[in-house]
Amino acid sequence: MAQLGTPGNTTLRDVAEQVGVSIRTVSRVVNNETGFSEATRSRVLDAVESLGYRPNLLARGLIKGRSGTVALVATELTDPFFPELAEGVQNAANELGLTLLVASTANNAARQATVLESLRSHAVDGLILFPTAGTERDVVAVAASGLPTVAIDARWKAPGLVSVTSDIYDGARIATRHLVDGGRTCIAMISSVFSEQRTREAGYVDELTGVGHPIIERVDVTAAGGITAVEALLARHPNIDAIFAYNDLMAVGALKALRDAGRSVPGDVAVVGFDNIGLSEFVTPALTTIRIDRERLGREAINQLSTLMDNQAYSPELVELPVSLVVRESA
Repeated sequence: MAQLGTPGNTTLRDVAEQVGVSIRTVSRVVNNETGFSEATRSRVLDAVESLGYRPNLLARGLIKGRSGTVALVATELTDPFFPELAEGVQNAANELGLTLLVASTANNAARQATVLESLRSHAVDGLILFPTAGTERDVVAVAASGLPTVAIDARWKAPGLVSVTSDIYDGARIATRHLVDGGRTCIAMISSVFSEQRTREAGYVDELTGVGHPIIERVDVTAAGGITAVEALLARHPNIDAIFAYNDLMAVGALKALRDAGRSVPGDVAVVGFDNIGLSEFVTPALTTIRIDRERLGREAINQLSTLMDNQAYSPELVELPVSLVVRESA
């Protein structure tokens, strides 16, 4: 009998020789196929475990036409919104037997193109992407090339592409209505500088119709951007009594800027954020915000991607998940 391999270089032949079956039978067991008894399956799996056999994923990919790997590409890995969503994607991918790769584009279109090309060259089976502003044509082209793609927080429809998002528009209306119902009469919004991301603005403006005049300050979607925006708003509109922020990071910056300006929250100015990141309940005052179920969003993205990978003719309408208001101390 040939000498059996050690863990790390054990082969199908090693397992087959230990069990006394054919290499093809071992392969069928490892790949969860049929054509053998339950007793044989048990003996093969015991040998796989004892010998430390690990399938050669590259070889398997060449045979099956799949690598068993999918990619999750974010704009910023440091954005507090991302980890919980990534956890949802990771958990769902594990349940489907998929390996997850994670990358970032730094919200840069050129870098996004480089990342996507690299992922295609590494033969990932599918892609989940937070697209950079202005790249719809590029992402649609990637999906059309045969790489199943899920775009998060986009509203695009194209072959091989599914868009999964939360009901951002409704969230913005809920946030604005909460401020109106609280008796606020001069409600400003601090928004994203990126030209395509206007869904929150539309909800804010529509909810103010007939109630107040929209005031929008566009900056980077960071805490520093929130500070800059509030400083500019107070200089031009010193009577503002409420702020709706594009995301919670900007809202946290707004809280600091208001405190530095001697404005109390919510006494002088109420503040509502968006996303319900972990930090939002620990700032002072605790932040009222719109909750996005990031775990569910991540799972929905991987489930849609799995369906698309199995059937590239699959083309649902936009998948949109509900949001909710979390009331805390700031409004």
